[in-house]
Amino acid sequence: MRLWDEHCVYVPLLCWDSRNCIWVFRGTVKVLLTFLICLLFPGILCMMIIPVSSGTVYVQSGSDITDCNMKCPKDDVTVELYRECRGVERTLLENLCFINSTKSHDSRLQLHTGSGCWKLTHVRKDDSCVYKIWCYDIPEYLISSTEIRVLDPVLISNITSNCSRLGEETAMSVQFSGEESAVTWEVDEEPLPERYQLIDDNRTLIIPSVQRDDTERRFRVRITNPVSEEIREYRLEIRGERSNYWGNNLICIEDDHSGSVTQNSNIVSCCLFSSLLMEDYT
Repeated sequence: MRLWDEHCVYVPLLCWDSRNCIWVFRGTVKVLLTFLICLLFPGILCMMIIPVSSGTVYVQSGSDITDCNMKCPKDDVTVELYRECRGVERTLLENLCFINSTKSHDSRLQLHTGSGCWKLTHVRKDDSCVYKIWCYDIPEYLISSTEIRVLDPVLISNITSNCSRLGEETAMSVQFSGEESAVTWEVDEEPLPERYQLIDDNRTLIIPSVQRDDTERRFRVRITNPVSEEIREYRLEIRGERSNYWGNNLICIEDDHSGSVTQNSNIVSCCLFSSLLMEDYT
């Protein structure tokens, strides 16, 4: 027996009794009624199956989207994948179960009919849409609905800083690309000391009254988004003192006991501040 309302959003619900009947209910009201039936009649085992998935899945641009929800539930139906982008719907893939055939509307789409697994290769930013799987039976019903957002990975391009004397304020800024990004800073693999300040959505780190021990610390900036992470490390160094840290990408801070930097004609190059480019690690 099948009960449904053509104006409701269809959510299949199965209820098994001793006669092995399957009732198909659609809509929230029908689901509640089914629970009441199961409670009122002892001996009936009820199980609600809601195959519709929701939420957002993040995918890195250039990678593949895969899922395994297009297997034919019966031989006389059609299972269809389509997407909705900014109010425009487009059919992507059809699994024609009644003739054991498939029809693709995108050359990047692949379907394994035996498992129902499909793959969309080399996704682009314009593939960010809501993807829906429908089973066209009597009546038709929604199998799944998922929003997929395609993001570029984060990339740190540079770290810059002003040139300061010991005891003065120093500001360090990180430049990067990537959507929905978060920036965190660490010092010697620990949270920032309280006297350090962050501004500009954590893109800029302020060190008030730079001290000598600030130049002995190892700074780390971490940029993350839902699909990637990048880390860069650097340290400050007082001009004229030898570094025990590999690389020469250092910020110069004048030390009154080691000579005047302001008299150096190469002060501009001295103040250039770059990260020590290292491989990402966790």
